[in-house]
Amino acid sequence: MKRCISLLPALLLLLANLPASAAKDKPVHDTFTFDGQKRDYLYQVPVAADATKPLPAVVLIHDQGGYDTDIMGSWKGIASNRDFIVIAPEALHNTLWNTQTDGPPYLHAVVAEVAKKHPVDLSRVYLFGVGGGGIYALAIGIYDANYWAATAVHAAILDPSNYSLFAHAPRKEPFEDWVGDQDADHDLRMMTNQHDAFVKAGFPFELHIIPNSSGSYGNVLDEVNDGAWKFFTKYHLDTAPPTAAAPPTQ
Repeated sequence: MKRCISLLPALLLLLANLPASAAKDKPVHDTFTFDGQKRDYLYQVPVAADATKPLPAVVLIHDQGGYDTDIMGSWKGIASNRDFIVIAPEALHNTLWNTQTDGPPYLHAVVAEVAKKHPVDLSRVYLFGVGGGGIYALAIGIYDANYWAATAVHAAILDPSNYSLFAHAPRKEPFEDWVGDQDADHDLRMMTNQHDAFVKAGFPFELHIIPNSSGSYGNVLDEVNDGAWKFFTKYHLDTAPPTAAAPPTQ
């Protein structure tokens, strides 16, 4: 009992030093109808934010087979601490992100729904994905580059056959990819080849290799999310994004 009591002052001090908004912010589940389908998404707006001030937003693409709750849980803390909006749309079928049902028009529509609750700075809307969701984010970031200020992913390798998308990119959007140096599923040579291909095509591309990491996002999410946010803050769109781009026919 004495040990528990002795910890109380330190615990109270820790809670007192937390940002006020961090204690109040929590993700909100909402739905809307898109293309005749009921769609689910989560979003979080800092409660202490000026209701008239547009905020940057990070749109989170969950891993294939995952859910919006998975990736929102990883980002809600840093979003509170750094005062930005975080949005986690859910794929129509969680086993697969599909450009026909979950493409740019859908992702833009989710951002527009959140903007009804709080103004979004459309010059600073970013894309982040993990695993299979990261692969999808890379593809979306390429052919919908006029909408996203920058895209960051963890452990994602775009199949080289999809490099044909480079020719459809309306802008050389900046990209970032994180990978563990001991990730058995993501060969570092292939990661480097991907980096080189993007750079050769004219895209700014940062590859971060995490030392002593097996590749599990859950083990490095603080480092990755913090690094991704710092990466995002370097970029913004010079002009307002146009309406959603349709994916190219391959």
